[in-house]
Amino acid sequence: MSTKLISHRGQQLVSGADHLELERLVTEAAWRVDDGKSDTLADLFIEDGELAFGNNVLKGRDAIRKWGRELEEKQTYKCIRHVASNMRFAVAGDNEVEGVTILTVFMDDDTHSAVPWVVGEDHDRFVRTAEGWRFKSRRWAQLFARRAA
Repeated sequence: MSTKLISHRGQQLVSGADHLELERLVTEAAWRVDDGKSDTLADLFIEDGELAFGNNVLKGRDAIRKWGRELEEKQTYKCIRHVASNMRFAVAGDNEVEGVTILTVFMDDDTHSAVPWVVGEDHDRFVRTAEGWRFKSRRWAQLFARRAA
């Protein structure tokens, strides 16, 4: 890694180059779900990676891939879009990074509302592999949700 920045909270932020690579990984994950390719999301995780949302905890690429296939087969999302923002990545150890991303999710529920469906945070742990940065773990934390009409 090249020169790192220090935040006001004392956490060592990643280099600009690492930030860009991590941002691309987060964006790619959102794009795959939005574009109907949830079955390939597992490729962005390490072999024993973990994806957690609500009471669901998926452990390992096989479990994540199976979940993604089920989403695609059931056509769970008619139209969904994730807007990832305010990404912050801090060094957590040698070749490990912790990150938080604000995620605003829009979903068409036949109301065609431009009001976000839900807003939350992705709490991520990344590791550098021979293939580049990969998710070690990803945990969704809901902050706000649209009320049903």
